[in-house]
Amino acid sequence: MTPERKSGIVALIVGVLGFLYLILYSGDPLVAYLGTALFTPFLLYGIGVMFIPKSRRKKEGLLPFRGW
Repeated sequence: MTPERKSGIVALIVGVLGFLYLILYSGDPLVAYLGTALFTPFLLYGIGVMFIPKSRRKKEGLLPFRGW
């Protein structure tokens, strides 16, 4: 499992748990707004890592420029 996939799984878990907490326990609109702003990037990154196919680079960590 690549480091990107591991961080995506962790981000997805944090995002889902954060949104569940906001849905179940948030009564104040300000807390709901700030929580949504905090947990949405976690959720988007986790979903993106799960659905975007793996890169086909031979060496991990190198950017896919023409010079490599």
